Amino acid sequence: MILRRIREHVAHHSWFAVAIDLAIVVIGVFLGTQATNWNQARLDRERGRESRAMLIDDLQSNQQNLDQQRQYYHWVHDEGLKTLAALGKPSSSLGSQFLIDAYQASQTLPWAMKRNTYDQMIAAGDIANIGDAELRDKVTNFYATTESTQVNLVSVPAYKETLRRTMPYLAQAAIRRDCAEKISDSSQGETRMSLPTTCTIRLDPAIESAAIVKVRGAPGLSLDLNRLLVDLDQKLISVDLISRRAKVLQKALEDAR
Repeated sequence: MILRRIREHVAHHSWFAVAIDLAIVVIGVFLGTQATNWNQARLDRERGRESRAMLIDDLQSNQQNLDQQRQYYHWVHDEGLKTLAALGKPSSSLGSQFLIDAYQASQTLPWAMKRNTYDQMIAAGDIANIGDAELRDKVTNFYATTESTQVNLVSVPAYKETLRRTMPYLAQAAIRRDCAEKISDSSQGETRMSLPTTCTIRLDPAIESAAIVKVRGAPGLSLDLNRLLVDLDQKLISVDLISRRAKVLQKALEDAR
């Protein structure tokens, strides 16, 4: 319709009217473009809020898992210390508790960071929507540094292989039967674990005595156990470091709201 009016005004040499019609067209295009831009900006802000909320959920989940890792590592560390002390005693003075402690000291619980939201944002190119350049740097740096920090959380020291290669199968089976961790899944499908505090095993006395002698005399066991304890100390440091970084980033994301 506007184009027909312009043609009519041109035919009648009504240049002022033509100018007005052209101005209307330009203003309409400008307002349409601005409306599109404003709507896109609004959608980007909404996606940014949603992404920040999802990142916070991931960080909270990671911190819960790190709390579980911390508890687990302390438990294994305590079992390792008890085993190390027992290795300095004669085999005749040791009982089934030595076998339990030695086996539990070989337990491992590797950790992998939950980063679904971050990876999806990177793949979709939505990282720019979460906030300003400073916040984007904080998010990117957290995932980059955590990826390098968590490397030692998946390492498995040689003690596990040494102990489980040495301890007779029947002894290991009895410990797994009577002293196992209790594993369950949360409503979100995340693993939850409760650790045994005290337990006893049912094992033939002759098998128990033979197993104690064999484990007690395993070549290099004390050296591997010593390395395990150092490794657990390093894991605990890494857990605390990642947890602190996660709390700082969570605060930054919450403040950006």
